[in-house]
Amino acid sequence: MKQALLVEDHALFREALAAVLEEHTDLEKTVQAGSLPEARRILGHLTGEVDLVVVDLDLPNGEGIRLIDTLREIEPDVSVLALTNARNLEQRARALRTGADEVLSTASSGEKIVGVVQRLVGG
Repeated sequence: MKQALLVEDHALFREALAAVLEEHTDLEKTVQAGSLPEARRILGHLTGEVDLVVVDLDLPNGEGIRLIDTLREIEPDVSVLALTNARNLEQRARALRTGADEVLSTASSGEKIVGVVQRLVGG
């Protein structure tokens, strides 16, 4: 079973994106977290069971980059898609240096996000 963790503080966007990913990708389950602490708790229970993490870089309680850094230590093989609403090129470059496989704007089309997720999870 292919499974994703979606870390996004805006509940409506998070729920809509989870539904799109489950409907249009090979992901069978998308576990949702609204904050970094919640994401870390979930990862503690799902070690080795997550194929993809989609993380918002603009979380209010800490940068999503911190989660990417942690992921690379505990789950080095998990695919990471970082989402940001910032046009800050340095933030995007930093996310890639930290270990994100791809960085997209939260304004990207659903079709583009689905395409990247399909590529990352091998579907």
